Amino acid sequence: MDIELKYKIVEKIVQSNDDILLNEIKALVGLSEEDFWHDLPIEVKQAIDLAKSQLDANVPVKKQRASRF
Repeated sequence: MDIELKYKIVEKIVQSNDDILLNEIKALVGLSEEDFWHDLPIEVKQAIDLAKSQLDANVPVKKQRASRF
């Protein structure tokens, strides 16, 4: 990759106000000190917490039928 393109990428990063994009770049280049948990939507966190509690309680997980579509 040539240096001019690298500078264009850096310029776009510096000018960006998109926190999601900037956090992903930060994680991609290994600067993230946190894991991805804080970036997940609340619905996903709730589903994961529910699954964990069911596994801890040995609740059988319903098998889902594969879609035919």
